[in-house]
Amino acid sequence: MAESVLSLATTLARIRALAKERQLDLDEILDAEALAARTGVPAEVTAALLRGEEFAEPTPEEARATVHRRAAFLHATSRDTDGRPYAVADIAAAIGAPPEWVDHLVSGVPLAHLGHCGEFAAFFGREPAFLTDTPARALDRALQPAVRSLDNGPGDLLAELTDHYGLVSISTRGRTLSRTQETLLLGMITSMLSAEEVR
Repeated sequence: MAESVLSLATTLARIRALAKERQLDLDEILDAEALAARTGVPAEVTAALLRGEEFAEPTPEEARATVHRRAAFLHATSRDTDGRPYAVADIAAAIGAPPEWVDHLVSGVPLAHLGHCGEFAAFFGREPAFLTDTPARALDRALQPAVRSLDNGPGDLLAELTDHYGLVSISTRGRTLSRTQETLLLGMITSMLSAEEVR
C-alpha cells in the first residue's frame, strides 16, 4: 500500500473516532463534493477514497494530466481582488515564468518542464505539491485542518485563532452553525490563514 494511502487511512480513522466521540455529523466532515472543490480531485474519486478504495500509482502520463487538470482547476476557480479570473500574464509575472508556460499549463498543452509548478500553486495560496499530489495525498492534506480542529475542539481553536491572528470574531451572517459546521469552519480558517503566512 502506498504511503499516501496509509496516511489517508490513518487520517480518516482519526476523524471518524473524533467525530463519534464529539457526536458530530461525519457526513458533513467527509463531504465528497466539498472536498473535491478544495482539492481539484474529481468528486467520484474523492468519494471512492473516502470509502477506502485504493488506486494504482499514476503513470507518468497520468501524473502530467493531473498537473494540468489541477492547474486549470485553480485558474478557473480563483478570482483576483476585482472578482475576475487571474490574467495569465499577471500569474506569469508574479511567479517568474514565461506567459506561454502558464497558458500551456492551464490549457493542457504539453510542457517541456514543470519547473514553475510549486510557484504556480503558491500563487493561489496552495502547498507547492498541490499540482503533483496523488489523489490520496491531496485528500489527506485537505482533511488535516479538520483533524486539527477536532483535536483542539471549537472553543480551543477559536482562542488559538484570536491569539495567533488577532481575530476579534467570526461572522456567520446571522446563521446558527451546528457544532460540526463550527468545527469545520474554524479548521478551514486556520488552514487559509496559515497559507497566507507562507505567501
